[in-house]
Amino acid sequence: MKLKILFLMIFSTLLTNAFAHRVITYPYIEDGKIYTENYFSNGKKCKNCEIIVYDNITGEKLLEGKTNIDGEFSFAPPKNTELKIVLNAGMGHKAEAIVSKSKLEEIFKTEAEEKKVKTKIGISESELRKIIREEVSKELQPIYQFLKKIAMDLTKPTLDKILAGIGYILGIMGLVIYFRNRKIG
Repeated sequence: MKLKILFLMIFSTLLTNAFAHRVITYPYIEDGKIYTENYFSNGKKCKNCEIIVYDNITGEKLLEGKTNIDGEFSFAPPKNTELKIVLNAGMGHKAEAIVSKSKLEEIFKTEAEEKKVKTKIGISESELRKIIREEVSKELQPIYQFLKKIAMDLTKPTLDKILAGIGYILGIMGLVIYFRNRKIG
């Protein structure tokens, strides 16, 4: 009876690990804010999940919040430092992402530091940069979606990993049965 219970415990643990989904948080910067998209490896969005943002240098907790129904969370960076974004999707599902200080430099430029040079058509350099950023973002959206799909596909458990897990279970059970029979005989 103990052997059956041990077998069931090992088998259920390995199966749980084989079919568990990873969570992924993908941060990007746009219009002076940091946006995160948060999802499980099967593509399901992480809805109403906790997000905590830390100063990655000092470990200080800077802010926290929850993802929306689309699995998104955005915020204005509270200070110019390397940020660690932690997604807690519950039941041990966690993901982390780092936003380097160099990526935040442009956000923290003050208006006084920005050049107010007008182009021939009468718009400032910062306005022109914003327009270019928006257009490039639109053009890169299909590539981003394609890369996101690849990332999700790479995190799914594959048949060979599942079969390897079952092989490990059978091997462990074989050892347990061998040693149990050795004690009796």
